[in-house]
Amino acid sequence: MARWRMPWHHNIGAIGLDLGGDAPRATQVRLGADVPRIETAARVEPGATLHARAHAAVEALRAASFIGREIAVGLPTPYARMHVARLPELQSADLHEAVAWEASERRALSREQIVADSIPTDAPSTSGDGKIERLIVSADANELETALDVLVNAGFEPMVAEPRFVALARALGRRARRGTDVANVRAVLHIDDGDATVLVLRGDRIAFCRELSFGGDTLDAAVAGRLGVPIESAAVLRARRMAAVRGEGVPVDPASEEAAQTATRPTLDAIASELALCLRYFGVTFRGGQPARVILSGPHAAEPRLAGIVEEACRTGVSSFEEELPAMAREALGAGAARWVVAYGLACRSRNRPSDLKEDAA
Repeated sequence: MARWRMPWHHNIGAIGLDLGGDAPRATQVRLGADVPRIETAARVEPGATLHARAHAAVEALRAASFIGREIAVGLPTPYARMHVARLPELQSADLHEAVAWEASERRALSREQIVADSIPTDAPSTSGDGKIERLIVSADANELETALDVLVNAGFEPMVAEPRFVALARALGRRARRGTDVANVRAVLHIDDGDATVLVLRGDRIAFCRELSFGGDTLDAAVAGRLGVPIESAAVLRARRMAAVRGEGVPVDPASEEAAQTATRPTLDAIASELALCLRYFGVTFRGGQPARVILSGPHAAEPRLAGIVEEACRTGVSSFEEELPAMAREALGAGAARWVVAYGLACRSRNRPSDLKEDAA
């Protein structure tokens, strides 16, 4: 169970709890150095609800020795919907209501059922109407409150609930937080099991975000169909291929490698094509602010040939997400960093920042 926070624990951050991905994962960092100090993961069935994931996370948290009870929660994509809208400049309270009503209309839910917040993208206005482009994130209030109640009843204190891509941006922006870093423009392609996310970061700020329907599951299905094997066997084959790319295993036999490359090529081409369209839109919107490189992130970012296909489609350099993390954090997270980077980003959130989504659900 989490231990009480003592005065000498002031440099230990909140618990970062990622409820998405293949399983709920929690970590905590030593602030300043941003070094992960403890990690735990929970087992859940495929397709588990947000409530079930919260229950599994509580059991794992109780068995671990975290410091304090504050938790920053990362919401899976199906439970944190995102869209872009242009809204007029408003005072804080009025803006909050305008965002909520915009989200309720988009999702065809009543205002009382919606929890919503927004991020300004700083995109320049082209229509001269004085409106500001905002990235609006919304969640079903009942689903969110039910999941957070599980944590509260277990003795923890959820201080914020945010979409996973926000935590990902925070993790990859730890070394670009100065005001002058706004000129440091990078694109991020994060490929998870069920989907993928495209981000464009200006320094540590999100300027663009889009979610794609392609993911590791799509690649597994393609390999399984090509080889005539179960999905589980295809997933194992792909894991071995990615391990070989990372230098953690030996290459698979040539016949399997060729078949896997043929099977995955259409999906990789589609991902790269969508990414190129996103970067083209960003370049037009921000008038020449084209990203200097594309950062590949996520548990399926090491897919063989992905880097080359992205480089060719986007005509830009490609790098790994490990290069964006602080050196000590990269070393502490180790070989499994691809699945822990979101939890790490959540754990890097300051405990003194006000809550966003959680406030409206309370």
